[in-house]
Amino acid sequence: MAETNKTDECVKLFVGQVPKHMSESQLIAMFKEFALVDEVNIIKDKATRSSRGCCFVICPNREEADKAVEAFHNKRTLTGSTFLLEDTLRGTIVGNDIEIK
Repeated sequence: MAETNKTDECVKLFVGQVPKHMSESQLIAMFKEFALVDEVNIIKDKATRSSRGCCFVICPNREEADKAVEAFHNKRTLTGSTFLLEDTLRGTIVGNDIEIK
């Protein structure tokens, strides 16, 4: 793998327990209260295109990802869900590769 500058590495967080009615724009707004967020991708069912209740949150670096985790992991329950939000997987995006941490 090519050597990269740490400031150029995005971090992709898997977030579970997301209410199925929430949109990507709502999730971005919620996460941006605590950390910089580049993108949110809701995971959808291939057949129905409806939310599967989880998403990926992409932060520009590890520091911002840590802020998001600190603010939400097992600390908040969103309207429409009975479980706390969970960050269960962290990976650093380097080019087209994801390095799991």
